[in-house]
Amino acid sequence: MNILITGANGFIGESLVKYLLNTQHKVIAAVRKLSNLQQTYAYRIIDNLESSSDLSSALKDIDVVIHSAARVHIMDDKSTDPLTEFREVNVEGTLNLARQAVEAGVKRFIFISSIKVNGEATELGHPYTEDSKPDPIDPYGISKYEAEQGLLKIAETTALEIVIIRPTLVYGENVKGNFQSLMKWTYKGIPLPIGGIKHNLRSLVSVENLVDFIITCISHPNAKNEVFLISDDDDISTASLLNEIAKGLGVKNKALNVPPKLINTAASVLGVPGVAQRLSGSLQVDISKAKSLLGWQPKQSASESIQKTAKLYKSNSTASKSIALQRPLDIVFSTTGLIVASPLLIGATAIGYFDTGSPLFIQERVGKDQKPFKLVKFRTMKVDTASVASHLADNRSITKLGKVLRKTKLDELPQLINVLKGEMSLVGPRPNLFNQEELIKARTDQGVYDVLPGITGLAQLSGVDMSTPERLAKKDKEMIDNLNLKNYFSYIVRTALGKGSGDAVK
Repeated sequence: MNILITGANGFIGESLVKYLLNTQHKVIAAVRKLSNLQQTYAYRIIDNLESSSDLSSALKDIDVVIHSAARVHIMDDKSTDPLTEFREVNVEGTLNLARQAVEAGVKRFIFISSIKVNGEATELGHPYTEDSKPDPIDPYGISKYEAEQGLLKIAETTALEIVIIRPTLVYGENVKGNFQSLMKWTYKGIPLPIGGIKHNLRSLVSVENLVDFIITCISHPNAKNEVFLISDDDDISTASLLNEIAKGLGVKNKALNVPPKLINTAASVLGVPGVAQRLSGSLQVDISKAKSLLGWQPKQSASESIQKTAKLYKSNSTASKSIALQRPLDIVFSTTGLIVASPLLIGATAIGYFDTGSPLFIQERVGKDQKPFKLVKFRTMKVDTASVASHLADNRSITKLGKVLRKTKLDELPQLINVLKGEMSLVGPRPNLFNQEELIKARTDQGVYDVLPGITGLAQLSGVDMSTPERLAKKDKEMIDNLNLKNYFSYIVRTALGKGSGDAVK
């Protein structure tokens, strides 16, 4: 099944792509700029998603459209008519895409709407359901509601199957906005004055649960022309949310028990009553329809997902702090290394011509954020050797010169060029090939592609290679989480002294 995802560069869209890459579906991302994952799926450029856009080329041979792209903010704060600007993309752009999807023979159109269609708040214990009367208040919510109505009308007169999903607040790894701020302040030990908000309940949805539900809607027959509210099905108060975040971060929750009434009064005086409402008010949804009609259940509870999100935030924050000097050091050492080792580089290149006639080995590898780059090494195998991971290569393919280069690790020297270009670091996970799907999945799950690949690292020094993907990904993650200047120098020195196995050939 060919699936087109709009908004593939966004928070939800990128998670969808990663999930779908591990299924039998063919993912085709419609992007306005190239995504970080551009080499792992087919992509089609869409210049804009407005009412006059010609989208026929993007929709060719597509079975299902998952429309997650939307205008969420108006960049010009002085806009006199924000609703018109929201409508141009969220209403007219959506309906234009749906009409052209009909012409292209698309079977199903999944529209990621918003709980703002229902409204901004509920009474405690009285959640929204799909039968609740819509009550959008802000321009964004209004535009999403109008898009829903237009899509359902298209479904009445065509064969296009419409599925509308209204998620609550979505969170997960790399989440931005208020959720990120709560994690940031809690991690820093700032005593937030919202610890006393214990008697409200809000429905949240982790991006993993949301993506799983969207996948369910791709082919489920009962999802046709239906609207679904979606959440973790485990509502939580603001105070409990802070507790779960603190648990995930491994810190003490220092939030202050300020009475909610006082918070509301202060917010009104400051002219931001909406902020207080979101913190102290309730907004619940009932997902009974999703469970009964589609047989769907959330994969993770809110508690598990919130703690996991906080752990990932802490991990990413720790990594970014510990390797702040890594890039400057990489530049200094790679430049020095290329100059000092220039006689060896010239000599090995000259001898390589006599050995294979092609001294340099250039191969596309997976880099940071899964972007491709050309890795440069001295050739150690015959020119006609298959392009596979080293542990799968035949030992008989290694040339006489190659054996010397591998034993002395001089074959790695040209990679200093990759380091100088910013494609690699001296220390990092060894870059894999794009056809190593099992390893890519394992490393994606561990967040390994969040950093630059490297010439050496903990896995090499521990004798762990790409023949054991899960083990390698965990070892890479261990290195990333604990990388500091001491370890950085330690890995380099130990490698220079001959420690580690490198890219071993079995």
